[in-house]
Formats: sequence, C-alpha cells, structure tokens
Amino acid sequence: MSRQKPMYKVVKEYLLSKIKTGELLPDDRVPSEKELMEMFQVSRITVRKAIDELVLEGFLYRLQGIGSFVRKKEEHEKISNLIGVFLSSASDFLSVGILRGIEQHISSLGFHAVVQFADENGSSEKEKFKRLLELNVTGFIVFPHISTPQNELVKRLVVEKRPVVFVDRTVEGLDGYSVESDNLKGAFDVTKHLIEVHGHRRMAFVTWEKSKVSSVKDRYQGASLACSERNANLTLIEVEKGRIKQLCQELKNFDAIFACTDLLAVEIMSGLQMYGVQVPRDVAVVGFDDLPFSVFVQPSLTTVRQYPERMGEKAAAILLSLLSWGELPIKKHYVPTKLIVRSSCGCGEHHHF
Repeated sequence: MSRQKPMYKVVKEYLLSKIKTGELLPDDRVPSEKELMEMFQVSRITVRKAIDELVLEGFLYRLQGIGSFVRKKEEHEKISNLIGVFLSSASDFLSVGILRGIEQHISSLGFHAVVQFADENGSSEKEKFKRLLELNVTGFIVFPHISTPQNELVKRLVVEKRPVVFVDRTVEGLDGYSVESDNLKGAFDVTKHLIEVHGHRRMAFVTWEKSKVSSVKDRYQGASLACSERNANLTLIEVEKGRIKQLCQELKNFDAIFACTDLLAVEIMSGLQMYGVQVPRDVAVVGFDDLPFSVFVQPSLTTVRQYPERMGEKAAAILLSLLSWGELPIKKHYVPTKLIVRSSCGCGEHHHF
C-alpha cells in the first residue's frame, strides 16, 4: 500500500501546475492562505510550508502584508541553490561543527554550501567574498574573522539587506542577523561556580582576542556581573599569543583564572606548571568551548560547552527564512551553553550543571 502524499505537497503541486500551465501568470497573486486552507481543508502551517518551498525554489515572491505572487521565469532561472559559507580558521572544532549543522539543515531543501575559509591574517578575505558573489550564491552565512569589520563588501551586503547571517559573533557597527552561543550566561555560570563553590575572590579574565570582539565582550560581561553581585574582583588581561608564558608570573598571584577559550586555558595551565604553580591547588583555571581535548588534559578542564552544530542549524534556518520572508522580527539569536565541571577548578570529575 503506497504512503499518502503529505498535504503540503498536494498544495504545492496544485500551485506549481497553475504556474506551469499559465493559469497563473508572472506577477499574478496566488490564492490567499485562507483560500487555500478552505480549498484543501488544511491548516495554515500546511499552506505556509507549501508556499515557503515555492518561494525558496524561486517560483513565488512575497510582498509583506499583501500576499504571494508568481515570479517571472527569467528571475526564477537566475535564482541559485547555492549558499555562501565563510568560516574563520580560528577554531576548526567550531567551524566544522557549524558547517555540519548548516549542511544538515539545507541539504534536504535542495541547497548546497559553497565554503570559503579565512586565512590567518585575513588578507584574501575580500577576494573570497567576491568569488562567492561571482558564483551567484543566494545568501551568506559568515563566521566573522578579525578583519571582517573592515570588509566593505560585507558592509555593503548588510546595508543592501542581502540575506546574511553572522554566526558565533557579531560584527561591530553592522546591524545584521546573528546566531551566537549565550556567552554572557555561560561566563556568568562558570564565574559564579568559582565564587560560590570555591570561595575565590581575586580573579583574572584572560583573552588573546580584543575585548571588543562580541563573544569576548559578552564573556567578560558575564564574568563581571557574577563578580559584582558577589563582591569579587575581576581583572581583564589581554595578552598576545606569544607572551602567555611570561604572563603566568603575574597570573600566579590570582585565586582563579578564567581563560576566554579552552586553548588559552591549557596554555596557561602549562605556563603555571613551569613556575611550580599547581592547578587547582594554588590557582584554579577554567575555560570556554569544551573542546574534545578538555577532558584529557591534566587536570581535566572545567569549562563551558558550546553547541556549534545547533548554531549552524539555526543560522541556516534564519537564512532560509530571510530568503522566504525578506525580513524577520528578531535579529539576535542565542544558543544555550552548559557548565561542565571537572578538576581544574578544584571539583571532582564530570559534574554537569
């Protein structure tokens, strides 16, 4: 016995047949959602799914508050099923997870990701964006690199309201759509743990990226909030990548170190051990990311888990909604984080909060 066809496909095929036979001409308004609901005795969700797919496939376009209309054939043929994905090479774990989430969401809808990676200094970023534009990608998902705020092409795309979604962090000065981890809440949780469970009062927040980077700024703000509410002191320290070992002479005077990333936390633990400082007995160290190695370092790292695949899925969903609707009411979207307590803060192993 054959499975019954989903009703949204029935509605979709009905509209498609009207377009292909010429009963609905370019710029004709298709039946309203209410009319289609009554015609097929289905819900609004079913009708919207059918129309959404026809918009994404380029057969229809929407005018907000008015309805859906047939797109001209030449315009439909111009529409690409390619999505430009620009990823930072700063964290392979994050980038790969984000890309996996994007592909899982878009592949079933007939879209394909064209991926470009930023190089270390961002010198070829403009050329890589131009390449994506030349391929006629229909939208962009961008993991901003340190040089992205200076990229005039990216600014132009956002100003022109092209479908662009930033992922992992926002770009200063650009009012675009974004999907980020809830960095503020994650940093608040781990700092609160250091204060309330372990009694630490003198803490350092260490970063090798500038504190104006949105993810760094939010983590520092979360840690600051936890400290101010509990009468603890927090010192912001920005350090160059090559100077972490020298910094550890200063860091041994704090009760606890909150490293902005797991990679930085591990470098700090290594540097402290060179000076004979034991973690967590003398100084507690925590990180942010929960990279795969975090459980294997000695002591195992207390950190905040991010969910890059969820970020990728959400970014792809927002981008496809932008392609379908043109605008969305909410610009900033957050993916929850989770505190993972191990040994480097002074606790036992594998307590999840």
